[in-house]
Amino acid sequence: MKKNKRNSIILTIILHSFIILGVGHGIGIMGIIDIASIPNLIENYGFTLNGEFSNKIMTIGLISLIGKILLIISLFLKTKLCERILEIVGILLLWISVYFLTSGNWNYNSVYEIAFWTSIPFLISSLCLAYLIIQKTELNAKIGKKFE
Repeated sequence: MKKNKRNSIILTIILHSFIILGVGHGIGIMGIIDIASIPNLIENYGFTLNGEFSNKIMTIGLISLIGKILLIISLFLKTKLCERILEIVGILLLWISVYFLTSGNWNYNSVYEIAFWTSIPFLISSLCLAYLIIQKTELNAKIGKKFE
């Protein structure tokens, strides 16, 4: 079960990194935006989720990067409670980043639609991961009650 969840976390991170985005006059993938958002931590970048796609892309990348880092850290933790908390918060941050990637005027700009269609594999994988996390938590609760 642990190995199955571990593989699911890795697959979810990889699939999120390959969401295609319309950036400038070309396309990019989310993994590149995650890396590009790192200098914005050092500089005084304005954290904004308002406005057009190009104005909020670095903030979305930063949210995505934090979510992926939390999921990676959860792979190495020994404490089950901390592991579960980081997994849930990491998935929620990745879902939030997908929400902001895909929420916009689809009729005006197709970047939102492209991001949505390419995020479907990630959404399926993350839902499977969320199921594994919840299932294991419920299983532990049932076993714990049995031994009390």
